[in-house]
Amino acid sequence: MQVMNGHYSGKIRKFIEKAVEKAKGKSGQFYSIMNSHGFYDVDDENNGLADWQRAGVPEYNQHRISDLCDAIAEMIGDILSNAEYGILDPGVQDCIDTLDQRGAMTAAEMDTIGAAMGALTGGAAETARQSISTLVSSIMGGNKFNPMVLPPLCLGFGGLPISFSNAFKPGTFVPDWTFLYEHETYKSNKFYEAEDGSVAIGAGIKLNTGGPIRILLLKFIFAVPDTDDKGMPKGDAVNGVTAEQFQTIFAVSDKQYSELTDEQKEFSLTEGQLQVAYFKMVQTQLWGAIKNPNNWAYLHWGCVTHNSCPEPVKTAVCSFIKTNGLAVDPQICPEAGLISYLVNTGMAYLIGVDKRIGLLPLPGMTYIDGEGNKQMVGTMQYGVWFTQNAGVPKDEAIAKQHFALAADVLSHLTYDTNPNARELRKRRVDEANKIYNYCGYPTKTFGDSDVPSALSAQGMSNRGLETLVTSEIKVYDNKALEVPSTMDQIKIANYAAKGSNELSDKTVAIIKYLCAQAQIPGIAVTSVFRSPAEQARVMSNNRQEANGGFKVNYGPNGKAVDAEYTKVMHEKYGPGAQHKLEPADLARARKNMEAKCEALLKAGTPVSNHGQDPSIVQAVDMGPKSSQQAFKLTAEQLKRFHSVCYDAYSDGLLKQYLGPPEYGGPKVKDPAFHIEVWQNGKYKAPPGVAMSAEDLNVVPEVSCKVLDENLKNKNTWNLVYLHDQNLATKE
Repeated sequence: MQVMNGHYSGKIRKFIEKAVEKAKGKSGQFYSIMNSHGFYDVDDENNGLADWQRAGVPEYNQHRISDLCDAIAEMIGDILSNAEYGILDPGVQDCIDTLDQRGAMTAAEMDTIGAAMGALTGGAAETARQSISTLVSSIMGGNKFNPMVLPPLCLGFGGLPISFSNAFKPGTFVPDWTFLYEHETYKSNKFYEAEDGSVAIGAGIKLNTGGPIRILLLKFIFAVPDTDDKGMPKGDAVNGVTAEQFQTIFAVSDKQYSELTDEQKEFSLTEGQLQVAYFKMVQTQLWGAIKNPNNWAYLHWGCVTHNSCPEPVKTAVCSFIKTNGLAVDPQICPEAGLISYLVNTGMAYLIGVDKRIGLLPLPGMTYIDGEGNKQMVGTMQYGVWFTQNAGVPKDEAIAKQHFALAADVLSHLTYDTNPNARELRKRRVDEANKIYNYCGYPTKTFGDSDVPSALSAQGMSNRGLETLVTSEIKVYDNKALEVPSTMDQIKIANYAAKGSNELSDKTVAIIKYLCAQAQIPGIAVTSVFRSPAEQARVMSNNRQEANGGFKVNYGPNGKAVDAEYTKVMHEKYGPGAQHKLEPADLARARKNMEAKCEALLKAGTPVSNHGQDPSIVQAVDMGPKSSQQAFKLTAEQLKRFHSVCYDAYSDGLLKQYLGPPEYGGPKVKDPAFHIEVWQNGKYKAPPGVAMSAEDLNVVPEVSCKVLDENLKNKNTWNLVYLHDQNLATKE
């Protein structure tokens, strides 16, 4: 499992162990190398021995060559990875762990700077940071969104289990985390007792969050700068705070507050440290959760992570779910579902969508009909949920209508039984004010008895609140979507397609997966199955081009086929002669070579990888030049495809992979990208590619009906402001 710190840790040992396993046994690479030099096990039928000769050797001596290969592989593995004296592990591993720490620290610093500057500049600084990062990765031939390079840790509120965010971020503009920090109910620069008796610090930073991996999460959250009395940076580069401070934080992270010593209870951090630590906490635990399309929380709140979402809406919604939780439960807090629906619908109208969407029609709403025409909602449709297949038009006025309705709901949520009722009410009013101000409405001061007409009961009714709160809203369930695998956009140009050269569905699935991983639009297939006749033709042509000599150095089976050519040549020109054959003699040699290829195929030992039984293994060549011409691929894209193919082979998706020498690596033995795909029970399906609900045209199905009678009853809407007056007097 990859985490923010140390996600390369142990990789070298894993790679060495995998390489050792690939090298061992008769099917391993070491035994294949031995074969190429004429060394075989006694019980190997390819060694040319007769059965009576094999029977004369004791069983324990029948496989000494493959046993030797195993021993060599294990010795190499030991000298490379032994935990005490290994050349690569632990020696190189220490360097990698150090680089991991540095990379995590740099990422934390940049995220903090980006978040702070992005909030101050309306996202401009964050955009510049992302652009520079993309440029640098492009120059270095990499991909900044590669999850092996950036595995964002994502731990959600409200019971969301630990998960890892999709590296392809929906957007880069973060909310104003300062607003959330300022509205936290309780803050302390010292340790204090959380509601479950554990230890917390700052603005609700619970130190036991993260369970067994809490040290990783704590390192990330507390990766903030400490300063001396002159404002100069100081502290440990790994943890952000000083080494002594972090040790104290971690030491109390698994304790109950009652277990702390007096000295620990006096421990404190600066306001600056706590504020930025809070930013990091919500950035990972909240923002990371709703940005991840593979998490159910994204279906409720992911729309606010889109770059086009207005900052006031983005911030207000994140502030609400920070205190309310990510889950939407129709039986506990249906108002959360109402806010989720309104913000999602508002975003749909803000940018315009051409996908299926669930709508609850309100006065003034429009939609796109099946002919692509804009239609106005009729009076009879008000409050009746329906699925709109063609989407909705871009309409800022309707978008702001829904955003304002979300603010109306926020401004009317009360917490009479909560000990922090006053703080929560003020927070809801301030959240609503951010949205009201963006939508062009007046704002409401908490505790003030004056109510602007636009925020009065009649004003809210005119926007459609009465219809909304008395209707049934549909939302997504609190679970991730089961997403099918689809890569239809990737193209395969099969230049060899005819007869046995047609690609099977299994092979197509693998090739499209490889293209998707390499982020290329398609690939060109230049060779698939090579029949005995085709194999004989190629091999005889090779002999002809070498004037009867040997152009290709084949293994034992290939040499047996070549011997048929040699036999005809020597019959014609005498023993030991080397001469190109005339057409009639060439035809005779080719016929004999084809017969030999046929026999080898039936025996399951074909001359070429392309001669394998296509019902068991399909071998495919994809030419770099052909692919480059067909799909305008760059050298970097081809190199990336080569790397992806090798990774797929290492992961067991391919029976074999051989690639072009110009791209480097351990599998450089073929001028084409040569893959072999199992077609039988050994076939391993490629993993699917996750998609969002929007990509799948999925609509929400869980019914959500407002339970709060005060919110449903228009006559009580203004009473909440009198309620606020009473709370304000208790200040």
